Amino acid sequence: MRSDDDIEQAITRYGDAVLRACRAVLPRTHEAEDAFQDVFLRYASRDEPFNGEGHRKAWLLRVAINLSRDRLRRASERDVALDAISDPSIPPEDERIAQRMAMQDALAELSVDQRTAILLSVVEGYPARDVARFMGKSENTVYSLIARGKKKLKEVLVR
Repeated sequence: MRSDDDIEQAITRYGDAVLRACRAVLPRTHEAEDAFQDVFLRYASRDEPFNGEGHRKAWLLRVAINLSRDRLRRASERDVALDAISDPSIPPEDERIAQRMAMQDALAELSVDQRTAILLSVVEGYPARDVARFMGKSENTVYSLIARGKKKLKEVLVR
C-alpha cells in the first residue's frame, strides 16, 4: 500500500489529466468521477515502483482509459435512469456554459477511440507513438483516429 503523501502527490500532479481521460470516455460527469476514484484506489494498492514520473503518469492514464471503457461497457448493458436525462428546453444562462455543452455534445458523437486519441494527443500533448502504446493500437491507426475525430468534430460544431 502506498503512503498517503505519495497518493496525494499523484492526485495533485496527475488528477486533472486522469479526470479528463475518464471524461473523454464516459458521457456523464458522475461516472467519470467514480472512475477517477477507482484509478487512484488501484494506484494506492499498487506496490511495484515506477520507472520515473513519465511511467507513473502513463500508468495512471492507461488505467483511467481501461476502467472508463469497462464502465462504459457495463453502462450500455443497463437502462438509463430518468434523472440522468437532461432537459433540452432549459436554456443555459452563460455563453461559456453553452459552448461547453456544445463541445461535450460534439465529443459524445465521436467514437470512444477517437475521443481518447484526441484527448491524449491534443489536450495532454502526447505524441502519436505514446498514444498508440496507451491505447494498444498502431501509430498509423492513432493518426487516423485523430484526423477522423477532428473532421467529425468540425462537422458537428458547424451544424
